[in-house]
Amino acid sequence: MQVNLQPLDDALLESLTTVAVTQAEPDEVMPRPPGDDTAPDDTAPPWTERRRAAFTAFHRAQSLAPGAPQRTYAIVIGGGGAAGAGAGDGRAGDGGDDGTAEVAGAARLAPVPGETGTVEAGLWIARNHRNRGAGRAVIRQLLDLARESGAKWLLARTGVDNEASRRLLTEELGAYPPPPGATTVTVRASLSPVAALLARATAIGKPPPFDPTAAPPAPGALLTRWLTDALDAQVTAPHAANLATVDEHGDPDARVLLLRDVENDGAAWLFASDSDSPKGRQLAHCPAAALTLHWPEIGRQIRARGTVTASTPEEAAAEFRSRSPFARLSVHIGHQSEPLASDAAYDEAADAARQRLRAAPDDVPAGHTIYTLHAREVEFWQADPGRCHLRLRYAHDGAGEWSRTRLWP
Repeated sequence: MQVNLQPLDDALLESLTTVAVTQAEPDEVMPRPPGDDTAPDDTAPPWTERRRAAFTAFHRAQSLAPGAPQRTYAIVIGGGGAAGAGAGDGRAGDGGDDGTAEVAGAARLAPVPGETGTVEAGLWIARNHRNRGAGRAVIRQLLDLARESGAKWLLARTGVDNEASRRLLTEELGAYPPPPGATTVTVRASLSPVAALLARATAIGKPPPFDPTAAPPAPGALLTRWLTDALDAQVTAPHAANLATVDEHGDPDARVLLLRDVENDGAAWLFASDSDSPKGRQLAHCPAAALTLHWPEIGRQIRARGTVTASTPEEAAAEFRSRSPFARLSVHIGHQSEPLASDAAYDEAADAARQRLRAAPDDVPAGHTIYTLHAREVEFWQADPGRCHLRLRYAHDGAGEWSRTRLWP
């Protein structure tokens, strides 16, 4: 189904008025005219000549008059997107099945008083075109038009009882569930393309039960329990950890690597790298780091930070020889983070690494190192839908003892 927005003009307004009268209720498409004393929660009175004239006058004043405050668009379905006088006569139809274009409603963008850079979106769709995906197409086009106008935020709202509109605002604009007792769902969506996509991102999953008051005295047992929960929930790559370090200029750096092991009841966190890689050089200059495991599928993360030491060559060799052939090959290729001139240069280095491995399968690259983060703090963080997140911090005294502290969300 082809859906287009056409700036309202006199010809389209004539078609739009006919569609409104035949395919919508008055209160759905315009404010109540002056002198209408019907209570807002009463059944809307039917269309009358006075209401029809008020509808036309409203759009002329709001959109067509010189200096009009808002931009209104006719929603045109079908055809090549062009619809003029007489299009959309209000009869039920598919709009486009016969190659014609049909006016099927209206959309608008209006500045919000007192909110510089914010425009409000509104739309209504004729009965015979509802629940067919037109609203989603209209919202996306309104977002583009609002961005082109230079606006930074898009305001949209609907009644809590309008399930179709609520779903549209939630899925397309990231509207939050309304608080108890609310009668309106309101969303202010950023018009940054990246922010708009992030607003549509899937929320964190539901965590397993967790009682901080019953946590073990040291973090190791709780880490094992949480890791088991993550594996049972089929969390993707639960051993993927973000490691943050600092370079010689004091600038932070971060990357995701694989956690290799946790020892000494949670006091020692092991990971591997090349000593001549950026993180290896950074750790040589400033032997401290922070490490985070994030499991959004179950709404949990674990954070550890402390000093870092390098293992002995014997320990690094033992770990390296436990790796798969592909993992060994990638380490032998080397040159991590160096500029790569071409794919051919990589292929040449990979061929040379394969030959070395065939000749000496247990040969360990000189820079391969196992690093140990000696945690002075380990924090377990669990999400809560009401944002009262559970946070439990373990602190190590350096002499083998741990203390536990609940933290504010």
